[in-house]
Amino acid sequence: MGFAENLREELKFQDIQIKQLSAKTGISKNTIDKYLSEKRVQPGVENAVKIAQTLGVTVEYLVCGSEETSPHLSDECRSILRNYKKLNEFNKRTVSDLLESLASRQKNKD
Repeated sequence: MGFAENLREELKFQDIQIKQLSAKTGISKNTIDKYLSEKRVQPGVENAVKIAQTLGVTVEYLVCGSEETSPHLSDECRSILRNYKKLNEFNKRTVSDLLESLASRQKNKD
């Protein structure tokens, strides 16, 4: 994913509207709309830093972030995700089935 997708996801995750981000960063709403548009306009360093600081994430995460580098995942979750990605498809299905079974069992006990 690129800057536009990561920014869009972060705004959604934090439940922040574009106009709110604009007010907090001092970057015009139209400029932020361009960053989110299909045209893939990339911000300059100064604006990327303002946006990242306002959202509490790194510029690197906004530019080339992934689930694995998400600031919302604990170190433990990142480790699990890295190991999961190393598995073949059969083992991934096995892990998914096991997690579903454990979650269901725990739900029934709660």
